[in-house]
Amino acid sequence: MHGTFPPNRRARSRRPKVRHGLAAAAALPIALLLLSAPRPVRADGAGGGAPGGARVVENLYGAKLLDEDHAVVVGAFGAVFRTADGGRTWQAAKVPTREYLFAVDFDGPSDGVAVGKAGAIVTTADGGETWTRREGGTDRNLFSVAFSAPKHAWAVGDWGTVLESTDGGATWTNRSLKDDVVLTSQSWPDASHGYLAGEFGTVQKTEDGGATWTKLPTGTDKTIFGVAFPTAQKGWAVGIDGLVLRTTDGGATWNLQRGRMGIESLEALGFMEALRNPSLYDVRFSGPRGYVVGDIGTVLVSDDAGETWKEKKLPTGRDMNWLRGLAVSAGGRALVVGSNGLAAFGRDGEFAGKGERP
Repeated sequence: MHGTFPPNRRARSRRPKVRHGLAAAAALPIALLLLSAPRPVRADGAGGGAPGGARVVENLYGAKLLDEDHAVVVGAFGAVFRTADGGRTWQAAKVPTREYLFAVDFDGPSDGVAVGKAGAIVTTADGGETWTRREGGTDRNLFSVAFSAPKHAWAVGDWGTVLESTDGGATWTNRSLKDDVVLTSQSWPDASHGYLAGEFGTVQKTEDGGATWTKLPTGTDKTIFGVAFPTAQKGWAVGIDGLVLRTTDGGATWNLQRGRMGIESLEALGFMEALRNPSLYDVRFSGPRGYVVGDIGTVLVSDDAGETWKEKKLPTGRDMNWLRGLAVSAGGRALVVGSNGLAAFGRDGEFAGKGERP
């Protein structure tokens, strides 16, 4: 599964064998969406391009908001696009790779790193306009990149891969875990405290800036695709089958907010129930407002610092896209990215419709 994990979003999972036949049928529409050729989308000013800019059609996997109007998104075939006007127009960047790019992060407004398939790493020093290929010493897929401190970046991915850079992404040191586990995401509330998440319910914690890692008991074997810790003690993890977990003690204990902890067969769970709990791929917070995104256009929003979650809808015509990544700004903007060039800006839990500005 390692080589195909990002496109079909299904890591190895300790599921009952009885589920495999029907589960494959249930997952097929989403798999076809992810693996099909991208289709052009409307140039409607709410993401996907606009007159005078690039027409974004590639599947998008990662995003970073640099401020209220400037953003960078990354995706299939080495695609990188920039906007300076809140998504009304997009410009294609020059990128020295055709590998899929799955994640991007920035250390300030100019310096950024994007990572992806087969160990691809590229950096920028001009806000995403041009990019330089870097060597990370691995050909394993990298699914997440994040800055824990100025110039200090981390990339994680297949087979427990953990890479560390202390010079903004120019050079990398292998800090991989011993566990053979796909690492999908990470969160750094400060330079000392970090959390890695992945398949088999994995959450690993460091309290010494990544020098050592400790596996935390999450109470589930389900794949975790996204993790967010606004503080060193308070965090959320989201994943397969609509799973949302919360901790208030630094990961020592976890409470279930949505979905189920156990892995059940599709026959036991029920087809419609499975559709009502689509997989969730990313979670982010900006102050008390939290966002979660996932399959079938799923957007969850919290207005009370993650105590409760409500479903929100994207504008008609984009509400069935799978949503892979999101970004938030300190000023309250949100950016959701997904299939077929979808890049939707929002504010206060609401997302723009055609010709509207959130």
